[in-house]
Amino acid sequence: MHGVKNNFKYKSIMIAFEGPEVILGISLEDLKAEINDLSRLGKLLPEGAVKDFTSNGDKCSFKVKGGVSIHLEKDLSELAENMLIKLNTVSPTPVKFSLEAVAVMHEDGVSCRVRSDADLNPFTKMMVEPALKSLFEELAEGMKQKFPVS
Repeated sequence: MHGVKNNFKYKSIMIAFEGPEVILGISLEDLKAEINDLSRLGKLLPEGAVKDFTSNGDKCSFKVKGGVSIHLEKDLSELAENMLIKLNTVSPTPVKFSLEAVAVMHEDGVSCRVRSDADLNPFTKMMVEPALKSLFEELAEGMKQKFPVS
């Protein structure tokens, strides 16, 4: 069938990813202030997890393992309850997803989790899932190191 064009496309669906829950030794208000300052967000990522982190006001960018550049912008709309920050990818990031930090007071401190909703097709999911899971694990570890429970 020479010359026949295949128009088959994978359908994108919204897929949720969640990082590990961590208990932190910081108040909810202080944690919210800390991570809403995007210049500090890069300091929560242990060295080697990301490269070339830069921030400018409500935007930040960095490269994850594998060399993919992630460009994020703060979502300034009203946040859901317990959500501390929501960032959305912007061009030239190749994949559309949100990055959210959700936290609640816990008897031992603040319980925090990083999560994401990503608009992916099955093929893209296979490529993106390991990088997002690794990023969330690194963020969780960085928060535990920076805000240990005493």
